[in-house]
Amino acid sequence: MRVWNQLNDKFQALSVREKWLIAAGITVTLIVLLHSMLIEPAVVTAHSKQRQLTMQQDQIQNQAKEIELLKRRLQVNPDEEIDNKLQQLSERSLALSEQLAAIVDSLITPQQMAGLLETVLSSSNKLKLEALESLPPEAVLTGNKPVDDANNAGSSAVGYYIHPVRIELTGRYFDIKNYLETLETMPVKYYWRSFSYQVETYPEARLILEVYTLGTRQEFIGG
Repeated sequence: MRVWNQLNDKFQALSVREKWLIAAGITVTLIVLLHSMLIEPAVVTAHSKQRQLTMQQDQIQNQAKEIELLKRRLQVNPDEEIDNKLQQLSERSLALSEQLAAIVDSLITPQQMAGLLETVLSSSNKLKLEALESLPPEAVLTGNKPVDDANNAGSSAVGYYIHPVRIELTGRYFDIKNYLETLETMPVKYYWRSFSYQVETYPEARLILEVYTLGTRQEFIGG
C-alpha cells in the first residue's frame, strides 16, 4: 500500500503534460497487448478459415464441372466420335485420290514412255541402243508385286500402277550427258527410278536408265 501511495504521490507531483504522456503510453501499451493477445489471433484464425472456405468452394466447383462433363458424355452418342473420325478419313482419302488422279493425268502414258526414250535416242547417231524394254507393272499399294504374280492375277483392288521402262545404251560421256539433258527438257512428265553409269572401255561408257510413269490400267505393256 505504501508503494502505491508513493507512486501516486509521484504521479500527482508531475505536470499535466507529463501525466498525459504517461497515460498515452499506458493506453498504447494496453492496445498493443490487446492486439497481440486477442485481435491478432482472431485475425489469423479468420484468414485460416477463409482459406479453408475458398478451398472447399474450389473443390465444389470442380466436382460440379466433372458432374456436368459426365452428364454431357452420357447425352452424346457413343459412336459419334468414331463416326466423325471415319468421316474425316473418308474425306482425306477422297482428297488424296483426287490429288493422285491429277498427278496421273499430268504424266506421260505408259504406252508413250518407251517410244519417248527411243525417239530422243534416234536424234543422236553417236549412241548405240543396247536394250529397251517395258517392265511388268506394279500395284502402287501392294508392296510392288508384279501383276503376273499368281496371287494378284485378276485383282482390280488397286486403282493405280507403276509402269517402268528400262533403257540400256552405250556411248561417250558427253553424248550420254546430252541425251539425259534432252530427256529432262521434254514437255512431258515422268519419274526417274534408277541410274547406272559405268565406263567400260574409255571413252565408251554404258548407261542403264530406268524411268516410270503411272497408269490406271494393270495390263502389261510389252516392248
